Parts: sequence; structure tokens; C-alpha cells
Amino acid sequence: MAVRLLSFAGRLSEARLLDRSALRGESDEATKASVEVGLAEALMYTGRADVVVVRVRRALAAEGVPDEVRASLLAIEAHGPLYASDVRAARHAAEAAVDLARSCDSRAALMFAILVQSVVARAEGRLQDSLSATWEAVSLEGGARGLERHRHPRLWAARAAAALDRFTEAEVAGAMWSLPLWYCFRAKLHLAEGKFDQGETQAREGLEGASRLTAHLRNICMLGVLAQIEVRGGNPAGAREYMRRVGQLMSQGLNAVEDQVRWELALVHDACGDYDQAAREAVQVAEALPGRLLLLTDDPSVGPQLVRMLIRAGAVREAEYVCAAAAGLVKANPLVPSLVGSAFHAQGLLRSDPEMLRAAVHAYRDSPRKLAAASALEDVAKAEISAGRRDRADALGQEVLSVYSALGAVRAASRTQDLLRHVGGCQVASPRDVAGWSALTRVERRVADLVTQCMTNHAVAAALSVSPHTVDSHQRKVFRKLGVANRVALTRLALHKDHGKP
Repeated sequence: MAVRLLSFAGRLSEARLLDRSALRGESDEATKASVEVGLAEALMYTGRADVVVVRVRRALAAEGVPDEVRASLLAIEAHGPLYASDVRAARHAAEAAVDLARSCDSRAALMFAILVQSVVARAEGRLQDSLSATWEAVSLEGGARGLERHRHPRLWAARAAAALDRFTEAEVAGAMWSLPLWYCFRAKLHLAEGKFDQGETQAREGLEGASRLTAHLRNICMLGVLAQIEVRGGNPAGAREYMRRVGQLMSQGLNAVEDQVRWELALVHDACGDYDQAAREAVQVAEALPGRLLLLTDDPSVGPQLVRMLIRAGAVREAEYVCAAAAGLVKANPLVPSLVGSAFHAQGLLRSDPEMLRAAVHAYRDSPRKLAAASALEDVAKAEISAGRRDRADALGQEVLSVYSALGAVRAASRTQDLLRHVGGCQVASPRDVAGWSALTRVERRVADLVTQCMTNHAVAAALSVSPHTVDSHQRKVFRKLGVANRVALTRLALHKDHGKP
């Protein structure tokens, strides 16, 4: 019990030391199996799902293990295959855990197993089933008195609701160990909304928290989000560095959701101009569809982006896999705007069909995913150019540019500027609009203001209630957008701006 409570409190190193000490004692097999439950959970949080599965199966093979302990072990085992993207194995293990937990009335094991069933349902595209499962777990939490209170099913319910485009329902809190997971979820949510500042802040806070709690599995998630934000912000070198760190963690044996990491690698390679490597990663992601849909349910906009990479590489068959998976998700979830928009968008790109692209834009109007909507609108503008309707292309392009610029999507804004120049005769925003003072986000402007008042990064962090690392990141973006090398140059530039000097 002490081991498990230490794990829930985020004191994972202590939990592992105490557990190993207990396992070395002269206990019977049933007691050792009970102790193994605590160590397995601690190891799961540190990102060693492969080790967890081996240990759990060894404990399950022991004689005389009580059903309640066996149910907990099965529930933990069910989580392991999720990181190996083995949805079928996770489903079977979760079903066995649920059946045994119900028969022996183990609420803690039942809740944990049901939450695995929720993730499996999302991976299979059954989004309403996923949400229903989490709410069943929430109902178990209501009368909970013991360890099940630390499962925090509302956190899982938030993720299921987000997959259904119900972002406003995704507001919950978690235990110490779950905070990095919560930060990662919130960072992804902000990224989808185009709120890069908030997304980066959440990811950095989560990164610091995960390292402090030795919950290194969540570091991979946070680094991936930061890589995506750097790509959107026009800093592919920074994105590549984050993915290098992901590779380092995985080389140390940490497990991660393979499809997610491959997609992030493809995105970064694409941003760096390494189109062949991007295509290789994209092909492997596409070939896993439609058996593993978690990537597309977490972020529907991945579908059209994959199709674009695959078409450029001539991988038409794989692009069709992606379109089929997106269409299947819509068939199972016809009322989710982002899924409908993504399916139309992917098909429109594959078939070069302007009407499908327009249908995507229409569907995205009711979606909270602003980046996905802007991307579809950009592709409609390209289709109008191909059709010779330059006036309509100009109007659409200007709308897209204003969205990208407002969001701070520097790379996409620059691409849209090139599109408008191609139209010819259009008023295109000057580079300063995308890379000058007006390109700074609200938080970046605030950081710049405080820095120019000779405040240190630690003082700025205290004033904004964020970490110094977050301030440093914002400061580097301010330098890059304003074309200055240091704080002195920034202050000089600010003084010129305040006095109206060029």
C-alpha cells in the first residue's frame, strides 16, 4: 500500500526502492504479487511499459494470487499494449480485467480496466463508446474511498470529449502523477485551437513536472508537442532538436505511442525540407491504418497533412489508406465537425476536387480546430488559382493570411504570402506583418515589454507566473521575429519604435 501511495504522490523513485526491498524479502507468492502491483504502476509512469508487462505476467503465473490482486494486475497489463499500438491485445486484456474485477467487486481494478477500454474505443474510432466508458469510470469514482480515487477518470473523460470536438468539457484536475499527462493534453488542445503561447507554456510546465516526478514517459509527449509548435512557428531547427531529445529517451528504453512519434518525425522532416524521409515516416503511419486510429481521433488534421506528404512522394495507395480511415471515422461519428472536415479535406487533396475542399471548409466552421480550418481554406484558395478565379483566390488568401498571422503560424503565413504573390496584382502583407512587432503574440509582447524594462528572466517569470524556461523560450522567439540578437538590441529597437523612428 505504501508503494502504491508513493506512486500516486509522484514519488516514483522512492516507490521503486521500497518495492524492490519488499520483493527481496521472504514473502509468499501471493504477497509478492500484491507488491508487484505497486511496482508495476510506478514503472508504467516512468515509461517502461515493456518491463511492466513482463513483470505482471510473471506475477499472474504465481500460485494463490487473490482475484482482487489478479484483477489489478490484468488492468495494468492491459495498458502495456497501448504503447506498442497493439489495440487488439489491449482490448482482450481489458475485457478479462473487467470481467474478473466485476466478479470480485474490485472497484480500483474495474475503474482502471474500463479506462483502458475507453482508449481502445478511441483507437478503434468508437468515440461515443469511449466517452461512455470514461463516464462509467467517473460513476465508480463517486463512492470511492481507496486507491481508485487516484485514477482520476475525469482526466480520461476530458480526452474522450476533446475527440468529439467538445473542448469546453475538457476541464479537470489530477493527482501528482497525472499532472504531466494533464499538461500534455492541455498543450495539444491549445495547439489544435491555434493558441501556441498557451500550448508552449503547458508543454514546458509539463516537461519540468515530468522530469521532477521521474515520469519520463510524458517527456516524450511534451517534446513532441513543442516540436509541432516550433514547426508552426517557422523554426524547424528547434523542432528537430526536440525530436532528437525524443530519440534519446526512446533509445534508453522508454515506450511511446509509435504512430504519434512517427507522425511528429514526418512533420519535422517535412519542415526541414527532407521530403524523402518525411514520406518514409508518413508511409509507415498510413500503413497502420485503419487498425490504429488513435492518431486521427486525437488530431483529425493529421489526415490531410499525411495525404499531402504521400501524394508528393507518389505514395497514392497509402494516401488512399488515410482517406479510407478518415471516411470510416466519419461513418462511425457523423456529428463530429472536425472528423467530417478532415475526411472531406483528405479526399479533396487526393482527388484534386475543389468541391470536396469547400465542403471541408464548411464542416470546419463548426470545429474548434482553427489550424485545420485555415489549412482547408488555404487549399481552396489554391484550387481557385488553378481554376483561373484569381479574385476569389485573392479574397480567400487574404482571409487565410490574417488567420495564420493572428495565430503566429509563421511558416504557414509565409507560404500564404507566396501564394498571394503568385496570384499577382494582390496587396500582400509586408514581411514585417509576419516577422515584426505585429507578429508577436500577446504573451511575447508582454515578455518584450518587461525585458526592455531591464528585468531579468527570473523576474519576468515571477511577474507572469510562469517558469524561467518558458520566459527564455518566448524571448528567443521575440529575438527571431524582430531580427535582433540580444536584450540590448531589443531595448534599442523598442526605443526606436516608441519614438516613431524607422
